[in-house]
Amino acid sequence: MDTLADIRAVLALAGERIERGAMREDPRVFMDQLWRQVYDAAPDDLQPYVWARLADFAAQLGTLDEDAIARRPMRAPPEVHARR
Repeated sequence: MDTLADIRAVLALAGERIERGAMREDPRVFMDQLWRQVYDAAPDDLQPYVWARLADFAAQLGTLDEDAIARRPMRAPPEVHARR
């Protein structure tokens, strides 16, 4: 995931799957795979954008709860990029 275009393409496909309800796997497994595939491989300057999109997907899927946040490795963007 070196370019914004690559990242947007993967996130667009994921968003379509979520909207259509076309996920075959558990939503938590789906989101964990996206975190590894997109966020972990994204350049540092694109991570805040990816983090925001993945957080939105997780909220749509109902997987963004306090327990999940506590268990997830530290993946939040730097404080200057935190959504307010």
